[in-house]
Amino acid sequence: MTGIGGKRTLSIMRNAYPANRLGLRLAFRPLAHMFEFSGRSTRTEVVSFWLFDTICHVSVVTVTGVPPQLASAIGTVWAIAWSWPWIPLLVRRLHDQDRSGGWSATPLVGIVLFAMVWCFAPSGDGPTLQLSLGWIDSHRSIAWSPLTIATGAAAVVLSITMFLLYLMPPTAGANRFGPNPRLNPEPDTAGEAIPAET
Repeated sequence: MTGIGGKRTLSIMRNAYPANRLGLRLAFRPLAHMFEFSGRSTRTEVVSFWLFDTICHVSVVTVTGVPPQLASAIGTVWAIAWSWPWIPLLVRRLHDQDRSGGWSATPLVGIVLFAMVWCFAPSGDGPTLQLSLGWIDSHRSIAWSPLTIATGAAAVVLSITMFLLYLMPPTAGANRFGPNPRLNPEPDTAGEAIPAET
């Protein structure tokens, strides 16, 4: 396509690419950049990785002949290792909204809430809390109390906040954390770009 003054401009939309190519590329990007906290990530990258993450968790592989404690320890290590890519992904997603990566500490609030209920909620026949860390496997039934209800409500608010932080709209164009990740430079045409995912 030719623009003003005869300059050739590219207007190839990313959705012109095959859907599978786009989804797989973005689903693996958080794993390839799991130690990269700089730059920006898109909502499409988050959704693609979430779908990939969900498929991996649904596809459970059962190995027989392994002692239960060893299997539990391996499962815990795997869960922690697999959860790690979400942290830099959230930081980059916050950068895309021109927010500080410090907001990525929000999930720590959930750990604090769990610890408060575990330590201070009275025992009873209400919900059961479970702590499983491979070699540690503990259960505790707690009573319905103001602390339990308030903590449950706070957990719901925390979940909604995390959802919004991942999916809030980005800033337009470049910001202090880098260029717009929706514009990928075309290798053969310097200075030109093609719109990418949202």
